[in-house]
Amino acid sequence: MTLRPAAVINATRVVRNREVNLTAPARCICYAAVSELACSPHDVDPRPALRDKIGNLGGLEYSQSLDGLLTEFVEIDLEQLKREYSGLFEVGSDGPPCPIREDLQTGQRGGTREDIVRFYNYFNYKLGDDFAWAPDHLSVELEFMHYLCYREASAEDDQTSFQFAQIDFSERHLVRWVPEFARDVAATAEHSMYSRVIPIINDFLMADFAWQGKTVSTEESNQG
Repeated sequence: MTLRPAAVINATRVVRNREVNLTAPARCICYAAVSELACSPHDVDPRPALRDKIGNLGGLEYSQSLDGLLTEFVEIDLEQLKREYSGLFEVGSDGPPCPIREDLQTGQRGGTREDIVRFYNYFNYKLGDDFAWAPDHLSVELEFMHYLCYREASAEDDQTSFQFAQIDFSERHLVRWVPEFARDVAATAEHSMYSRVIPIINDFLMADFAWQGKTVSTEESNQG
């Protein structure tokens, strides 16, 4: 009697029903917008860039609330944004009331920053000198997703590597810490503009992660 070797099961991730020509550009501009919303108004006035995006966030069923937020945000006085941003995310005798950096928000869990930097380095995402000290800042992580969506939209080959990177980075970082961060902001500063900004960013992230999950699946094949 001849014994046949046991079947070998190979698992392969595949991407289907993504409509890249439509969704990648739309998601690219949305991630640019949420990154600008989360950036420090002390470093740059985000309102001009956001004003240009009003009415241009279409194409996604879950991006409508973002468009309304931009319309409201660009009318806020810059000095008010600076005060509210500093009061929530930067100052405090025991640190900021609501850290806007993943490593601080999650209790400086070992390996967080290192894992983020590995993602950035692997996909050749370069941080400017002004931001290299905080690779885990929410605005920077969102800008990285914008970068991955842009690379997905413009890639001539190996498109799936940028698609897999988006869902992996979202799962390992953004959807792990932003929901709690959004709850903290809403509870800490009920009347701040950022008490609307951060929860709406979180809603977008969770909806986008769910959408990504519908387009990426794992298939198993037997060999042997």
